[in-house]
Amino acid sequence: MPKALLISPSPKGLVAKGTRKFHRRFPPLSLLITAEMLRRQGFHVQFIDLNANHRQPVSGLMKETREKAKNADLVVMTTNPYPDWQCPSYEIASVLEFARSLPSERLVITGSHGSLYPGAMLRETGALAVVRDEPEQTVLETAQLLLKKGDFSQVQGLSYRDGNRICHNPARKLCSMDEFPPPAYDLVNLRDYHYELLGGNFALLETSRGCPYSCTFCNRSMFQNRYRRRTGEQILQEIDTLITVHGCRALYIFDLEFTLNREMVRTISRHLIEKNYAERLGFCWTCQTRADSVDADLLKLMKQSGCSLIHFGIEAGNAEILASTRKKISKDSIRKGIEAAKQAGIQTAGFFMFGLPGETAAHYQQTLDFALELNPTFASFHPLIPIPGSPLFEEAFGKGPYWDEAFPTNRSYFKPEQEREISRFVRKAYLTYYLRPRYVAERIFSGNQADYIRQFKLFLSFVLQK
Repeated sequence: MPKALLISPSPKGLVAKGTRKFHRRFPPLSLLITAEMLRRQGFHVQFIDLNANHRQPVSGLMKETREKAKNADLVVMTTNPYPDWQCPSYEIASVLEFARSLPSERLVITGSHGSLYPGAMLRETGALAVVRDEPEQTVLETAQLLLKKGDFSQVQGLSYRDGNRICHNPARKLCSMDEFPPPAYDLVNLRDYHYELLGGNFALLETSRGCPYSCTFCNRSMFQNRYRRRTGEQILQEIDTLITVHGCRALYIFDLEFTLNREMVRTISRHLIEKNYAERLGFCWTCQTRADSVDADLLKLMKQSGCSLIHFGIEAGNAEILASTRKKISKDSIRKGIEAAKQAGIQTAGFFMFGLPGETAAHYQQTLDFALELNPTFASFHPLIPIPGSPLFEEAFGKGPYWDEAFPTNRSYFKPEQEREISRFVRKAYLTYYLRPRYVAERIFSGNQADYIRQFKLFLSFVLQK
C-alpha cells in the first residue's frame, strides 16, 4: 500500500510547548478532505498538523515529520490550508525553510502562496510540484501519476519541474463540491483545536466555497472567483459524525457568507434543534456572514439550534470609504443586522480595518466611533493588508498572474510614516473599545465570567505585543 504523508506546518516557526494558550488553532480542512480522497484511492495516510495543540515541543514534531517523510511515497504540504485561502500570511519564511528539509522528489505543495506564485514556490522549496487553486482533485491525480512515474503535463492546475524547466499546466475546472468526501477528522483529535471565542473540541464545516461579492481587499483566486454550494443530506451526516463520533462541541461553519443560502441555514438549524445537541451536549456553533443577509426570524432559529456567535465584516465607518470597497452594503444595513443578532441573544464579532485607499486619521476615528456605536460583543481592529490576488494589491503592484515572480514576503502597502500611524491607531482602538466601563460591566455581568476572564487575557496578550 503506498504511503502518503500530509503536513500542515507552523507558519510562526518553532512554537514551544505551552505557548499560544489563548490563540486559535483551526483544523486544516482542505488537507483533511485531501487525506480522505487519498485513502479512498488506496493510500495509507499519515497526517501531521504542527499548528495543533500538541503536548510536546513543535521542534520535536518537526524532526519526527522529517523522519516520516523519508519513508513516504508522497509528501503533501500546505502553506495555508482552507480556511485561510483568501488571506494568506506573509510570514512564510519558516514554512519555506521547513519545506526545503523534506524529500523534494516526492514533495507536492498546496495553498494560496503557490497558487499565486508557483514558480517562486518551486524555486524556493525545491518541490517536485505545486498545486494551483483548490488542491483536492489535483493532488489525487498527481499522486497517482507519481506512483506510475507518469507524465504530469496533463494534470490541470499543476505547476511542476521537468528537469531544469518549470512548467505551468492550464487551470483546473472546479468540480461540484458534492464530489468531495467528508474530511478525515479521524486522523486528528478535536481536543487539539480551539477557538478563543467559542471553545475547544473544535471543528470546521463548509457548505459553500467562494463568495458572489467582489470586495477590493479580498483574494478569491483560490475559488477562481466563483461561488459554489454543497447540497443536502451529506452535510447533516457530516455534522452528526463530528458531534457523536469525534466529540465536536464547538463548530465553525466557515462559509464566507453562510446566510446567503437561507434554506441551508434553516435546514441545518432545524436538524440541530431536532437532535437537541445544544441542550444535551453543550454544543454550540458560529458562522460568518453579511449584516444585510440576516433577519429576526432566521436569527431566532439559529439561536435555538445553538448558534452563539456571528462574525460580521464591517470594515469602515465612513460611508464613502465603505462604498469604495465594493462590499455593496450600507451603514444602516449593518446597524440593523447587528441589532437583530443582539435581540436574538446571539453574540456578535465585528471586524474593522484601517488604511483603505483615501482614508485619513479622521476616517480612522469614524471607524472607531462606528464600532463604539454598534457595540458588538467582540471587535477586531487591524491594518489593511492588501492580499496578493486582491484588486487592491493588483492596483498597487500590478495585475497577475505572477507565475514566475518572487513572493512578496516583505512588500509594504504603506509608507513608513503611515504604517506607524495606523499601528498606533489600531492599539488606540483596542484600548478604547475594550477598556470602556460600559463594555467591562456588560461582559462581567453577562453570566459567563470565566469566558470574560479568558478573553480579557487574550486581549492583554494581543495589546502587549503591539
